[in-house]
Amino acid sequence: MLLAHGSPDPRSSRAACDVAQRLETFLAGPIVRVAAIGRALDSGEISTVQVLPLLLSQASHALRDVPAAVARAELDHRFKIGVGQTIGMQLALALALDAHFEPGAPIVLAWAGGRTALAQAATQALVQEWHDATGREIVAAASSESGDHLAQAVAELLTRTQRRPGIATFTLFPGILADQIAKAASEAGIEATGPLYESPALIEILSLRLSQISPL
Repeated sequence: MLLAHGSPDPRSSRAACDVAQRLETFLAGPIVRVAAIGRALDSGEISTVQVLPLLLSQASHALRDVPAAVARAELDHRFKIGVGQTIGMQLALALALDAHFEPGAPIVLAWAGGRTALAQAATQALVQEWHDATGREIVAAASSESGDHLAQAVAELLTRTQRRPGIATFTLFPGILADQIAKAASEAGIEATGPLYESPALIEILSLRLSQISPL
C-alpha cells in the first residue's frame, strides 16, 4: 500500500496510481495500491499489508499522520501492517533531475519545506551531497504561494555565480506545490523540472524500502 499525502487535484491521484502500477510491474508479484493519509486503509480480503509512505522527508506527515493512519487501520480491520521508511531526500532522485540542466549551472532545490529538524537536516545533507557529486552550487528553498523564497534563492545564486540557475522541483506529484514552483520559475524566466514521480529512480527506492520492512 502506497500511502500518499492526498490531494484534491486529480493530477496528483493519477500520478500516484501511475507509480503504483509501475512498482507492481517492477516487483512482479505483490499487489500495489494507493491510499491517502486521513482516509481509511482497506486491504480488502488481504490479511497482511506493507505500507510505504509516499513522502520525501521526515516532516509532520511522516512523524504523526502515518503512524496514526496505520494505528486506525490495525484497530478497524484487524490485519497485520508493516510500515516502511519514507522515500527520503535521496541523491538518486536529485541526480535524475541534474541531467536536465546545463553542466555546471547552479540549481535551486525547491522543496515543500518542513519545520522539523529532521526534515531540515535531510534537505541540507542532500544539498551537500549533490554539490559533492557534481560540483554545482546548490541552494534549497521552500516553495510558497508568493514564491518569495524561491526568488531569493535564484537571486542569491545569480549573484554568487554570475550564471542563471535552474529550479529542481523536489516534490513527488503534480499539484499546488509543483504549480507554485513552475510559476516562480516562469516569473524569473528560468527553467524548472517537473515533479519526481516519473523518475525510474523512485521505483528503485520504493523497492528498496519494501525490502527493508521487517517480516510480520
